[in-house]
Amino acid sequence: MTAHLRNSTVGKFVPPQINTASAADIDALNSLLNDCATVMAAQGMQHWLGVYDKQSVAANVQQKAVFTLHDKQQIVACVALASTPADYYADCWPAATKADYYLTMLAVAPSCQQQGFGQLMVQYCQQQIPVGYTLQLDAVAHYPALLDFYRKLGFQQIAEGIGLDDKRYLF
Repeated sequence: MTAHLRNSTVGKFVPPQINTASAADIDALNSLLNDCATVMAAQGMQHWLGVYDKQSVAANVQQKAVFTLHDKQQIVACVALASTPADYYADCWPAATKADYYLTMLAVAPSCQQQGFGQLMVQYCQQQIPVGYTLQLDAVAHYPALLDFYRKLGFQQIAEGIGLDDKRYLF
């Protein structure tokens, strides 16, 4: 699947640009993450509600490699790569082998979903990881479309557990 964005000034389709997030992106990232949280909550998935405020988004931008995808001056997708797991990993999967990198904070604006942007962001992260290094991510069990998405990208479930009051799978 190839994702293309319309370049409004020229009227042509151009490859999307992925950038490294900066402090200037914090408000837009916060809006994107909370828009996604609201849509997921309406579908019965409450796990992102209250997770991302400006302070936590700023901490993510400082502590992780956060990447953004822009369309018409707006951030329409984001993802983060971390070198350490989320705090709940130790309780959720105490016996799991540690990875070199962890994928987190994958979000695509609700109006831009099903266009290949999530896949593009995950693949971009995979390309940032040196050959031979490992990548892990987790997903809540009650989000089957997301589980299928990760499996279609080649991720394999390696463990399951309870974290942040949700059943989660480690990939």
